[in-house]
Amino acid sequence: MKGGLRLDVLRVHGFGHFSGYELELGPGLNLLYGPNEAGKSTLLSFIRGMLFGLEKRGRSESRYEPEAGTFGGELCVSSGAGPLVVRRVADRRGKAAVTVLSPEGHELLASRLDEALAHVSRELFCEVFAFSLDELSSFEKLAEEDGVSRALFAAGLRGARRLPEVEKHLEKRAGELFKVSGKNPELNQVLRQLDEVRAQLDTLKDRPEKYFEERERLASLGRQQEEAAALQENIALELERLSRLEAALGDLGELARLRAELATLPDLSAFPMGGEARLEELLQRSKEAWAQQARVEDLLSTSGAELDRLSAASAVREREVALRSALVGFTARAELLRALPGRRAALEARRREVEQALGGLGLEVDAVGLLALELGAAARGSLEALADRWTKAEGERREAEVALGRVRVERERFEASLARLQAERAKLPDVSAAELRQRQAALGRARLLRVERDQVAAQRAELQQRLQSLRAQAEPEPGAAPAPWTVLLGVGVAVVWVGAMWLHAGVVEAAMALLGALLLVVPLALGYRRSVRSHQQTVESHATRQHQRAQELARLQSALDTLSGRLVGLDRELAAAASEAGVAAQAAAAALAGADAALAEALRQAERVEHLEREREAREAERDGVVREAQSAEVAGRRADMLLRTLRAELAALLDARGFPTDLSPQRALALWRDVAEQRQRLADLRADERAQAVDEAACHAIVSRLLAEARAAGLPEGPAESVAAQVASALEELKARDVEARALRARRDEWAADKARFTRLRESEEQAVAALLAQGGGDTEETFRQRARQAERFESLTRRVRELSGRIEAATGLSEEVARESILAAGGEERLKEKLGQLRMQEPACAERLKVLHTEYGAARSQLAQWESDEQLATLRIQEEQLRARAAELATRYAADRLGLALLARARRRFEEEQQPRVIQLASEHFAALTGGRYRRVFVPAGGKRELRVSDARRDWSAEQLSRGTREQLYLAFRLAVIQDFGETRGALPLILDDILVNFDLERTRGTLRLLASLSEHHQVIAFTCHPWLRELFEAEGARVVELAPGGPTKTEAASPRGQASGVAALVGRQG
Repeated sequence: MKGGLRLDVLRVHGFGHFSGYELELGPGLNLLYGPNEAGKSTLLSFIRGMLFGLEKRGRSESRYEPEAGTFGGELCVSSGAGPLVVRRVADRRGKAAVTVLSPEGHELLASRLDEALAHVSRELFCEVFAFSLDELSSFEKLAEEDGVSRALFAAGLRGARRLPEVEKHLEKRAGELFKVSGKNPELNQVLRQLDEVRAQLDTLKDRPEKYFEERERLASLGRQQEEAAALQENIALELERLSRLEAALGDLGELARLRAELATLPDLSAFPMGGEARLEELLQRSKEAWAQQARVEDLLSTSGAELDRLSAASAVREREVALRSALVGFTARAELLRALPGRRAALEARRREVEQALGGLGLEVDAVGLLALELGAAARGSLEALADRWTKAEGERREAEVALGRVRVERERFEASLARLQAERAKLPDVSAAELRQRQAALGRARLLRVERDQVAAQRAELQQRLQSLRAQAEPEPGAAPAPWTVLLGVGVAVVWVGAMWLHAGVVEAAMALLGALLLVVPLALGYRRSVRSHQQTVESHATRQHQRAQELARLQSALDTLSGRLVGLDRELAAAASEAGVAAQAAAAALAGADAALAEALRQAERVEHLEREREAREAERDGVVREAQSAEVAGRRADMLLRTLRAELAALLDARGFPTDLSPQRALALWRDVAEQRQRLADLRADERAQAVDEAACHAIVSRLLAEARAAGLPEGPAESVAAQVASALEELKARDVEARALRARRDEWAADKARFTRLRESEEQAVAALLAQGGGDTEETFRQRARQAERFESLTRRVRELSGRIEAATGLSEEVARESILAAGGEERLKEKLGQLRMQEPACAERLKVLHTEYGAARSQLAQWESDEQLATLRIQEEQLRARAAELATRYAADRLGLALLARARRRFEEEQQPRVIQLASEHFAALTGGRYRRVFVPAGGKRELRVSDARRDWSAEQLSRGTREQLYLAFRLAVIQDFGETRGALPLILDDILVNFDLERTRGTLRLLASLSEHHQVIAFTCHPWLRELFEAEGARVVELAPGGPTKTEAASPRGQASGVAALVGRQG
């Protein structure tokens, strides 16, 4: 059965942002249109997941799993074997097993879906039949790797879905087994190990003579090793002793020199530590105390005169309190005093401005009358409320006028729409859509029943032929049982012969004759017995076969009767369905197709009639609503006019009561009211400011008079108030500075007196300390004390150095000073000691190296002897050789099998390409010429090992890389369409799904592509996705069925032209037939 598939309905339970969504697709050319993020790529992934599975994590479908709810959905498809429902719903672990159902809900085998898909793999479907712009651009890599060739060859074998994976697996496994110049493959490693083992075997020979020589050499090495170890130990001990003595030679010489110098100095161990430094420090501190005392006495004498000067009496000091009070009052009013002239001028200017503004208002009142007007908040609130009501009434009147004009336009539009709907309805026949759907369903049942009746009739004819052939196979009856005459005749001859011999020849001859007779009679009896047994077995087997034949005849006759009854029932059902559909039961397939097309067209017209009726009712309801709106607008306009007349009367009364002109509009009256109220408030503010000005001027005059009087009393020169205030402030500040300076000077005098007493006590204590230090050091004067201090310092240094050297000698040699000197003299002196040390240092490394070599040779000899004594290496190497040879043979067999399998698969694929690829390349040339408007005439694959697509424009050849991006994508699209067409002709038509692949095409080539897709949609279902409005218009021009997708929820818009519908109906009839 050929494969074939068409998508009819998509039911999305939960996938991406779709939930509980259902979409119907028609045959032929379909366009799913919507903006970005409307769900186009989501639906493409949903179709791929429903056909090939959702369970594998990491695929693109896994990112569409909803946060809550069911993940999966259903596809209702039409195949060559009839309608199918494909369902995949993921469980908690993310696995989604496929369930294939019949239209009645019966579960079918999952292989039915593979048969409908013609056994194509997921990779082939996504690369050739359902692809996006990115996959279209990446087709070059697939072509270079022979991916399409392998996938098509696998699909042609019907079931070998994993053939490309098998080839890749075989190549990988063969490469892991062996490479010509490789190191890591397993067989290469085994062969290298085998060569190493054989090389080791070649080096091993008979070793008895070498064994005894090695034993003698081992004993000699042991003796040499003991001698070398004893010699090395003696050298090390002597070298260590002499090295210690050599290390102490310098310390011993220095120690002798220090003891000689120490004997020349007196015993100064009781001299005070750091005596000279202490003396210098005490003398310095005494000098500093004398200097500080003299400096404090000078400061005390000079500060007394300065204090008398600062405390002298003055007139300002006597009137300080009164001056300070008058100055504070003047300072507080200074800013106000300076601002009084400006404020007076500003008040005069404001009065003139208010009088001018009052005259500009046009009211017949003066300033006094303006203040007497009633312009309070209550009156202004009444005016504002009246203005708001006026504005609202005018707005309502304008809204009524606008609404009335709008509803008149709407009513005219609805009248025109109703007229158009009525005209279109008059052109369509008056038929029932439900009846047509019932007849269409009956026609579909009739076709299915006819197919089933033909199948039952064929089965019935086959059973009749089998029954007739079984009845014709008559088997003859077995013959009679063999007669015992031969045995009886032999017995009689034997008896006669034995009797004759006994009578004529004697007993011995008779016995010999009896033996001969037995040799004759016994074989005859045994042969007769075997014949009888064989005849019985033949009779039994004949009876068994006859019984089985009778059972088979009865079973076939029963099955034949059942099929005959089923055939009669199908004829009745077919007649009923044909009668219900309005066609003859024996009508031809073409007649049924024509009837189906006619019913589809009639059903479309009936559905259009129903749609027009519903639209007409909706338009009439909208028209009635518009009429009601017009009436409401007229009433609202009249009500607004009445309200405006009432408000005009109220406004005139209100303005007349306030002395305002009565012909003002509410807004103008309110503006005038605001201006009048503003001028009245300005006038009131001006009078308040004038009263405040008079009060401030009186206060400032009293303050200035007081300040001038106090300044005259203090003896300060007269002048303006500002100058006098500055003189008073300066005199007060100077007086304050003198008082502060006097207080500070008195505090410093107290401190200086305390410092004088402290420095006197310090000087006396330092002089006493100097006398005590000189007495302790044994000197009468400072010079003798310094001499004894230098001698004491040298004495201490020599004593400390002697102790240090004595300790170092004892630590280095382990001997006291006297014993170390005696040991050096015993060794022959210093020169002889160094000479011996040089000889021992040269002998020690040579002895150590000799001992190391002996140790190495001894260990190697002993290891070699132990290895030869165990003698297991040769056997181990032989075992390893056999194991490696067996392993190499096994790996070589596996490698040869893999290479042979690859060669056979490659030969089969090359033969498939030779038989099928010329057709694909020819179709690709035709499609590419149509896509490019004849610019390129031929597509071909050059001969040779390199596989690439090339194109020709009659002048030169071009590779895919030399083409522009858009032309290269058109080449890959042409090759895909060729593969799809050839696949549909040889195996079955599968749907073609395109996700916005035309964005890089110009307008003319886009139109050529759409014409080619429309032609291909006559045999294949084509589903395209786009978000571009201009592409939608081009698809609609080719008769595409448009489905709109929106982020808020998709809405379907059918825009199929008659040409597109006719091609879809023809494709549906051809598939079902």
